[in-house]
Amino acid sequence: MKKNILIVYYSLQGHTKEVSNIIKDITGADIFEIELEKPYNLFTSYTIGVVHTRTGHTPSFKNHLSNLKDYDTIFIGSPIWCFTLTPPIASFLKEYNLENKTVVPFCTHGGNPGNFFEKFKSMCPNSTVLKGIDFPNSKSKNPNELKHLIENWLNEINI
Repeated sequence: MKKNILIVYYSLQGHTKEVSNIIKDITGADIFEIELEKPYNLFTSYTIGVVHTRTGHTPSFKNHLSNLKDYDTIFIGSPIWCFTLTPPIASFLKEYNLENKTVVPFCTHGGNPGNFFEKFKSMCPNSTVLKGIDFPNSKSKNPNELKHLIENWLNEINI
């Protein structure tokens, strides 16, 4: 399909990674997983991660994108921490220039996306932000059901 689509995501437990890979399979997009210099783990994400989320701390990346200019449409996926986007995604939105790009947010969570979409849009003031989608309890969904939800969403936003 379109060769100018990129999926950027951060995933701690694999939920956001699963959704990202389904989007990749459907769209043929390139994919980039954010890796941190000092990664969170399942235990620190609930302590240090919460503090970082509430204080606005932006962690440093282990890997970097050098070819962002090659993409017009960028899907950005995050789990929800403290009812908002994760520090790694906040870091990405601050570090990379998404001006004049079409960005498409998506998130995974255990029950409530909180202010994810509002916060995301406020961090992309010079981008075209398409309608995002949230995936509650994505691991509990049948893979075919999850794929069907994603296909419907992509059709709705004309991708």
